[in-house]
Amino acid sequence: MQELLPGETSEPARGQAQDALSRLRLSGPSPVPLPAALALTVGGGGLLFLAFPPVELWPLAFVALIPLLWSLRGARPGRGAVLGLAFGLAFFGATLYWIFLFGALAWFALTTLSATSIALVGAVGPSLLREGRPIRSAIGFASLWTAVDWIRGMFPLGGFTWGSVGISQVDDRTLLPLATIAGVWGITLVVVVVNVLLFEALTGRRGASVRRAGLGVAALTLILAPFAVPFSEPTGDPLDVAVVQVDVRPPPNTSAVQEDLLVARKNIALDRTLVGSTPRPDLVLWGEGALDPAASGDPATMVAVQRAIADVGVPTAVGAVMDDPGGLQRTSELVFGPEGSRIDRYDKVHLVPFGEYVPWRSRLDWISATRQIPVDRTPGSSVHTVDAPGLPPFGTPICFENSFPAIPRAFVRDGATFLVVPVNNASYGFTAASDQHLQMSRMRAVETGRWVVDAAVSGVSAFIDTHGRVLTRSGLFQPGILRAQIRSSTTTTAYVRWGDWLPILAIVLVAILFLIPRRRLPPPATPEPLPPSPRTLVVLPTFNERDTIERVIAGVLERPEHPDVLVVDDSSPDGTAELVRPITARDGRVRLLERPPRSGLASAYLEGFTTAVREGYDLAVEMDSDLSHDPSELSRLLDAARQHDLTVGSRYVAGGSVTNWSRARVALSRGANAYSKVMLGLPIHDATSGYRVYRRALLEELLRTPFAGAGYVFQIELVMRSDRAGFDVGEAPITFREREHGESKISRSIVFEALWKVTRWGLSARLGRGPAAWTRPAHQRR
Repeated sequence: MQELLPGETSEPARGQAQDALSRLRLSGPSPVPLPAALALTVGGGGLLFLAFPPVELWPLAFVALIPLLWSLRGARPGRGAVLGLAFGLAFFGATLYWIFLFGALAWFALTTLSATSIALVGAVGPSLLREGRPIRSAIGFASLWTAVDWIRGMFPLGGFTWGSVGISQVDDRTLLPLATIAGVWGITLVVVVVNVLLFEALTGRRGASVRRAGLGVAALTLILAPFAVPFSEPTGDPLDVAVVQVDVRPPPNTSAVQEDLLVARKNIALDRTLVGSTPRPDLVLWGEGALDPAASGDPATMVAVQRAIADVGVPTAVGAVMDDPGGLQRTSELVFGPEGSRIDRYDKVHLVPFGEYVPWRSRLDWISATRQIPVDRTPGSSVHTVDAPGLPPFGTPICFENSFPAIPRAFVRDGATFLVVPVNNASYGFTAASDQHLQMSRMRAVETGRWVVDAAVSGVSAFIDTHGRVLTRSGLFQPGILRAQIRSSTTTTAYVRWGDWLPILAIVLVAILFLIPRRRLPPPATPEPLPPSPRTLVVLPTFNERDTIERVIAGVLERPEHPDVLVVDDSSPDGTAELVRPITARDGRVRLLERPPRSGLASAYLEGFTTAVREGYDLAVEMDSDLSHDPSELSRLLDAARQHDLTVGSRYVAGGSVTNWSRARVALSRGANAYSKVMLGLPIHDATSGYRVYRRALLEELLRTPFAGAGYVFQIELVMRSDRAGFDVGEAPITFREREHGESKISRSIVFEALWKVTRWGLSARLGRGPAAWTRPAHQRR
């Protein structure tokens, strides 16, 4: 049987007047042709790149997403993913151009992996962009972008945060204070919201100038409002800090061992220039990689390091790569006391994939570049502060770790009063990588309310206050001492206290908005009056219902509406048909249709419906043959059928009930119906009930196209298709009684089929598959 999703039928609904089609809008604005859309998205990615170093035209971030939004109008998931990927490839490909220094393969892999996050936004985003609802669209799309960006910072392999939109705004003095409350995620959210509002203002209905102006004012207000949020102010005493920066570039033909020793000697020599300085600094910092393995493992070099520190007489933090017992290698920050002895150590917990270790090394050994990383370093056990004599505790997120907001926050929660970031970006040369990294340190300073000192082995070193301002900085590969006063602090920002609450809220908002149908359906047409005594056919499917079928038939025949009965039996082994045959001989209102064994419940009802339509019945009734449906309640359903095209006997409306079921089973049934109602936007509470009355016009429409479900989900599909076709669907209370004879036909596989199909239909409708999925036609009856 061919499976059709809602809205995939190739013909209009039967009974729909031709002139209604001209007024029927099945979808939003026509999508931009794909070549033009790709050009737009690539251009938008380029605009966003310009908001970051090396160009740093940060206001462009507020409009850079508009080309992508324009291209996504009316896009289905596949097209949206392609457009999002194109945007991501353009943006990340340009922003991460410095990865080319490690080869085209590395650049392509990282760019593509990062771009997949925007592809996900492109696939899902159009379902959150609601035509004519700019505020909801802005909140939904921005929440999606923020949530995906947050997840990108965690998966895969611990995540990668480079290129987060909010980072571009470190020079935006009005918006930046928001980071003290919501972190970089709050700024990302606002920037994306502004993009959507401006897009809606540009593309809104002609003549709606007041509304367009209102959207512009709302966007401007969002940008300016955070200016009222105060930056965190440090509360501690001033500290004099000196950063030692050297030029790590070695002479030609220098071996790796010689290079390590040379860098160490340069740091020692430059550190010694502080001997006798007045006043002496309170803390000296060497960059990450000041002591690489050949130097940290050389006793003579380590003695020289300790002597230099002792001669200066100041606590010193040194970036080192340590070969530990057991063949383990770690990236560390060593803290030496003023007398030169090592007194504390922090080991980097978040290592750089393919930089400090090779994931899946055994499977990737065919890539020659992986052999450039001969040793997989071991991460530290936990984030913790370090201590030095005369200094308050401080945190030392090492290089890559500072790109993750959660790690500096963890240092501050552990008691860090200021942050030292040992940095080694020497491999990236004179590219924008160092300036991009510096932007992250500036954001971390605002988020945590802590001074941040970037101590780079070869630049860029910098001192950053709690407002995210760079007080002083060094150039790249310029040896020297960078020195400034900072202040420690024990204040706690809202972001430090609450953490990543905003992206979690964004995920919840996306889920809620995603579950809301894309379009509100207009009320269905009022059903036409039924005849005073409508002809009614009750369809009774049977398989091994010998113990109950006679009582069910008798109960139906007793109804004052004089319904006819059609028993559809699937060759019941218990002889159900043998009991029905004599009844058909005595009473012409009862007929028997015998079929091959286990032909299925859905097909039994469909054959009954077909018979009802073919023979001109006004109403057809679905009903179980095991006495779980009380024949005496049929009159109530038939009376309700005068107001509805489909009347469902409901257990879960006022007056309805269930007997002989456990609480767990009732809860499961209610949960399944609630899930179906939310996912499919159904207008009733009990879409799984099998006690129903259909009008002939509705059956004519339903029988035009094949059904996707053959089991339990068939009942849900009938309600969904009736509602989508513009027919009136209502409920009447019934009492459901658990069967006393025979066995239930519902299996676990049938339940799973229903769950899968309901989920698939709901997702397909929200993602735009099936143009009429959330649109009710202007139904007119002849």
